[in-house]
Amino acid sequence: MTEAYQRYLDLEPTTESPKVVLIAGIPGTGKSTLAESLARTLRRPIVSMDWVQGTLTQFPELSDETARALVDLNIVALIARHVQLGVDVIVDVAGHTREARAQVRELVERLGGVFVGVECVCSDEGVHRSRVEGRSRGIPGWYPTVPWTHVERMRGLWEPWEDDHLVLDSAVETVDSSVKRVLDALGD
Repeated sequence: MTEAYQRYLDLEPTTESPKVVLIAGIPGTGKSTLAESLARTLRRPIVSMDWVQGTLTQFPELSDETARALVDLNIVALIARHVQLGVDVIVDVAGHTREARAQVRELVERLGGVFVGVECVCSDEGVHRSRVEGRSRGIPGWYPTVPWTHVERMRGLWEPWEDDHLVLDSAVETVDSSVKRVLDALGD
């Protein structure tokens, strides 16, 4: 995606400093719940990896590799366009690699936006597992949930987040308290 990604870095920056909240974490840690609550509170759009992926499952001719590249590029394009228009946006993605998080930060900052990173965790494995196994997301074309083995695999792939960011634990914090912490970080 480097050549395609570079095209978005070369766009004209905005002068309005929109805020982009990247909410990342392994499945079932509460990132989509937080993103949706934050969007309702701020009345701002969400760029959601799962919703973008759901659209692509309707094209069986796409390989997994091609679909993944399309998802990533669509997310970059949507973020870039919102930032260019001066619109705050919430980004709900796995963001499990340092590179993925760094690319979003770089894009936002190069285009004149303000980046706020949020890592969602769930410190209680029992709560985490029951949340994953008991949910139905309701995303057209996408899975209602993922198997616990996928969560464990993603935990193993998670790369520590070393940049300055918020860490929110959905096992001990309510959605409302998490939204408040993000709003405080945004200065709203």
